Amino acid sequence: MGKFDDLVFTIPKEFHEWYGFASPRGFFRGTTMMEKAKVYMDFTAVTKELVMEVPHTHHAVDEYLVFTGADMNNFFEFDAEVDVWLGDDPERLELFTLTEPTIIRVPPKLYHCPVNFRRFSKPIVFSAIYLDGDWSKINRHVNAEGREEFTYDGAGIRRCVLDRSKECVYCGKCFSQAMKDFMKEAKKEQAPQADLLAPYYEMAKLPRTGKFDRYVYPFKPEYHDDPNFLSPRAGFRGCKEMEESRLYYQYGIVQKECQVGQLHMHHAVEEYLFFTGADITHFFDFDAEIEISLGEDPDNMETYTITEPTVIRIPPKVWHGPVTFKRIGAPINFMPFYPSGDYGRIARENRDDGTSAYIYQGTDLPE
Repeated sequence: MGKFDDLVFTIPKEFHEWYGFASPRGFFRGTTMMEKAKVYMDFTAVTKELVMEVPHTHHAVDEYLVFTGADMNNFFEFDAEVDVWLGDDPERLELFTLTEPTIIRVPPKLYHCPVNFRRFSKPIVFSAIYLDGDWSKINRHVNAEGREEFTYDGAGIRRCVLDRSKECVYCGKCFSQAMKDFMKEAKKEQAPQADLLAPYYEMAKLPRTGKFDRYVYPFKPEYHDDPNFLSPRAGFRGCKEMEESRLYYQYGIVQKECQVGQLHMHHAVEEYLFFTGADITHFFDFDAEIEISLGEDPDNMETYTITEPTVIRIPPKVWHGPVTFKRIGAPINFMPFYPSGDYGRIARENRDDGTSAYIYQGTDLPE
């Protein structure tokens, strides 16, 4: 047993029956899987056209909705059209049609959804990210008297639709059955989701305010000269890309054996390191061996070996690095995550006189 074993989590295979989603999928369910974790996110590949969710909000936390190609080796080959609705008022939502890899920030109290995956030629990723370690939402209903009602739903309180004696485990059976029944009843000449979406496409005919455009960010190709990583790569650099954003992360597709980074720590913020295969449709096809060291001080480190999809939580003041990709049988998706909106680190510099200095390195300083 190592001192930092509780910070290293192998992502389990999550088998499910959700219509139109690849199974098994990878899911990191925050505090349910790792004590004190502040990130809750999935790696889900959509394989069929479908519609999901109704307009809802989150009361006090951000959510990020990520849409990319499922094959990270071809990140910017996004042949798809995905419709997403955003707005302050669930009866006056604005339509956004995504035709390139995109991340959407959903701040507290902003209504969002439905999501209509209406056309794509290859599987695409849909990932919902919450930065508070758990999942919850507030649904709005209009009752028989015409009054609005708001219900809370979230992890740990939702009951199974098919068996009320059990807690919901997100198996997807109820969703899939509803989709099958809906498609049976739909007219053959009409898309099964047409009636469901009609009110939202009517809203889209109204003039746009542009008020919510600032929450929608298409990923930009980042070209570079490092032969160990695929070029171009992509990332979302928090508050530098989008005002008030708390999420800073990047996709690095490792193609060759190499060593990345240096030994360092973060003074007051957490970092999460995700290691997955590069094709999210086949999330658990992981052919690599990776080493990383963790420690309370740079002279006493413990080394961990990664051979499966894994997330590592790095609390403040825990030294870590470098990351050594010892063997790469197939490309690996390496994702450093910072749920603080910016990046900064502290490295130790050993001086000639035997003393040490601690040097701050961050995005707001020159290299």
